[in-house]
Formats: sequence, C-alpha cells, structure tokens
Amino acid sequence: MKKLVKPVLVGTGILLLGTLLLIAEIARFAGMFHSFAARFPGTCTEVPLGGSSEDIQVDAQRGIAYLSVLDRASLARSEPVDGTVMLVDLNVAEPAARAAMAYDPPAFRPHGLSLLDTGDTPARLFVISHRPDGNHTVEVAERDANGAFFPRETIADAAFVSPNAIVAVGPRQFYLVNDSSAGTLRTSDLVLRRALGTLVYFDGKAARIVERELQLPAGMGISPDGSRLYVGETLGKQLRIYRRDPASGDLALDEVVALDTSPDNINVDPDGVLWIAAHPKLLALRGHLRQPADRAPAQVLRFDPRGPRPADGETESRLSQVYGNDGSQISAASVAAHWRGEFLVGALFDHKVLICKPNP
Repeated sequence: MKKLVKPVLVGTGILLLGTLLLIAEIARFAGMFHSFAARFPGTCTEVPLGGSSEDIQVDAQRGIAYLSVLDRASLARSEPVDGTVMLVDLNVAEPAARAAMAYDPPAFRPHGLSLLDTGDTPARLFVISHRPDGNHTVEVAERDANGAFFPRETIADAAFVSPNAIVAVGPRQFYLVNDSSAGTLRTSDLVLRRALGTLVYFDGKAARIVERELQLPAGMGISPDGSRLYVGETLGKQLRIYRRDPASGDLALDEVVALDTSPDNINVDPDGVLWIAAHPKLLALRGHLRQPADRAPAQVLRFDPRGPRPADGETESRLSQVYGNDGSQISAASVAAHWRGEFLVGALFDHKVLICKPNP
C-alpha cells in the first residue's frame, strides 16, 4: 500500500501544477496582468443616447455620424426592445443625436453598420439586424434628397448565422463576419481560444464563405480604394489584411498584424488610416457582458497601413494607442471613428457616445 502512496502524490502534484499553470495562462491571455495607458491627452464631450451605439459610420464629406442605437442592456435582460439608426451632425457647436431613418424596418435590432456613398447614386446604409424571432438580416436603406434614410430591402441568407460586422462594396454586395458568440464571451472561449467565426461575401444574389476558422471576428473595414479588406479577431488579438479582387470578391491574405489587445469594430478614414476600438482585458469584458453595471476598460488604436512593415524583432511603428480609459468614462468601447482631428467612441452598453479631441 505504501508503494502506491508516492506515485499517487506525485501524480496529484503534477495535476495540481498543470491546473495552476493553465489558470495562469488563461489569466495572462485574458489580460489580467496586461498593463496599458489608461489615459487620454485631450478632452471628450458626451452625447447622450436612448441606447448604446455599438457601431458608428461617419460620412466624412458631410460631417455626419450614423449610430447603431439599441438598449442592449435591456435586451440582455430579455426585455422586448427595438432599436434605430440615429445621426449626429459633427459640424455644429453642440452636437446632439436625432433620427436618421424616416421609419424603421419591422423588428429592427441594429448591430453592425456600413455606409456606401459612391457619389454616383444615392448613399446606402447597410445594417445588420438580429430579429426577435432569431433570424438575422441585412437591412438596406437609401438616402433621399433631404438626407433621411428610407428602408429599401431586407436581405437574408442561411450563411448569416451570427453576423457582427459588415462592409458594403456595392449596391447589393457586401462582406460580413459571423462571430459565433451570439454576443457573449464564454469561459471555454478563453480556455480553448476556439470561438471560430466565418467571413462571408454576398455577391448580390447569394452568400458564400470566403474564410473560415477566424478567432472571434468582430470588426471589419475596407481601404478607400477597395483593394484591401481588414478583419479584426477578438480572440486572435490580431488584424488580418486581405487583398481583394473587386470583380469576384475573392480574398488573399496579405498580412497578419499582432495587436496585443482584443480588437472590436474597425473604421477606415479617408486617408486610409484604421481606427480600432479594443478590449485590453477580456476577463473584465466577460464580466461586463454578463453584468453591464460592472465596468470594463476602453481602448482606441490607430493603425496606418501606409507605414513600413516591421522586420523580425522590430517594433510595430504603424500602430499606436490614441485613447485609453479604465472604464469610468466609457465602458468596453466597441467602436471608434475619426473626423477632422476628432474621433467618436461608442460602447456596448453605455447610453452615450464620446466626441474626443486630442490636445494640440
């Protein structure tokens, strides 16, 4: 009997050590030990909303920001709420939110947005909607001569299983990502890092999957000339850059950029610079998703793809942080969008959007 005691103790010790190492690795990956600059050298003003603005699109020529507004905290409590798209005129001294839609589509619960304005035809707004019946659609609205958007059509496809972000590239053509998480961040996602999502292309008639096994994709953007598509992976903590064939919609991976933080929505300004909202601490984000009253840090990154790619061992000079906060000013920032030296910040649950101006 004594001969069995030592092997059992050794085995138990190895198991305990392995468990502790696994817990430490999960904590490290989830950002428990990650430090970031929770500061912003500038000033931010708040624009109150009737819900949270999970995504934002800016019409740079007109200086109008479009916001995906929904009371997501109430929705998380299974309360029957619908949302809308609102706009903020950035040209005025005291911006305020007002309706952007002439009327909303039925059972409208907006998520990701994409604004398509080629100048040749009326601007179109593409909006992911998660309907109360469990179906997911893309609502397409068109802007009239007075600036209001009118719903024009609803696009549905079996490939839209859990859509999060969308990028329009034509009057009925777009890419979207399915995040596979249904708005949650599970413990198993942090342990296995296998919250796999897909990248889908809708060619105007039908959708097809163009990329699989993405690590919880949550944000997308496109270069001003349409030649590059950007996809952020929340669990991958990286940015994927694809070369795009405009004729076929096919993609070829060009580069993967490590971010050392978890990206959310992506906006690309007219200069081609990416503005990326990010979550530096995934455990805090997970707690915020479960209980919105628990605050989570907010971070905004700026990535300029025009800079030189770093060689092995060199620092990534194209990437910088432009905003950081411990969650007290805005919690779990989900989107940032730039316009004329300022940028807007929206969040998952906070009923406001920030307009931030860096110090000179």
